[in-house]
Amino acid sequence: MNYAELAKRADYFKAEAEGVNAMCELMEKFGEKKLEEGRLEGRAEGRIESARRTATALLALGKLTLSQIAEATELSQEEVKRLAGTLGA
Repeated sequence: MNYAELAKRADYFKAEAEGVNAMCELMEKFGEKKLEEGRLEGRAEGRIESARRTATALLALGKLTLSQIAEATELSQEEVKRLAGTLGA
């Protein structure tokens, strides 16, 4: 593609009503997609944080093994061990 063709295409999206509308629609769809991705990421982080709080509470009770806590919270055994280490500190 040459620069004249690129400039003509860019001008279409900047100056012509159809091009501006197309760009606005594209940006709106992009924004909606990113918003949904952010929501999903936030929910996942919330679930992990909730599992960590539950594991910490179960560790404090001292009635379950690390393996049982990992299974109940769906955290890795390494993560439960790390949380157990923070309680002892």
